Amino acid sequence: MASFLLFINSDLDNQSSYSAYRFAMAATKKHNVKAVFFYGSGVHVANELSTPAGDEFKLTQAWQALAKQNQVELIVCSAAAQRKGILDQAEAEYHGKQSYNLASGFRIGGLAEYAQLQSQVDRVVQF
Repeated sequence: MASFLLFINSDLDNQSSYSAYRFAMAATKKHNVKAVFFYGSGVHVANELSTPAGDEFKLTQAWQALAKQNQVELIVCSAAAQRKGILDQAEAEYHGKQSYNLASGFRIGGLAEYAQLQSQVDRVVQF
């Protein structure tokens, strides 16, 4: 059984984001997906306020369900999230903002944590 770390840099409306999710779904059937690290434009998936049209695939909710069912960590790069306006409660308070919008099931992390996770898995797959 192989262990994976996924690195997602693709925005919500990019096919690569959906492909990453489909890969994770398939991988969790026979392997261990330790974590998914969202970076750059990929952090948009963690925006609780994102509201796709009724007939569109709801990627945020899909990641939340996958993470809950398979104990997969969903980690959002702190610097990228901050630049894109995605904050957890602590970051919002620190920056004097009145609200936060990090979707449940996701958490803020840093590139140092990503580097550490790389040493704990067999494969890193980037989308």
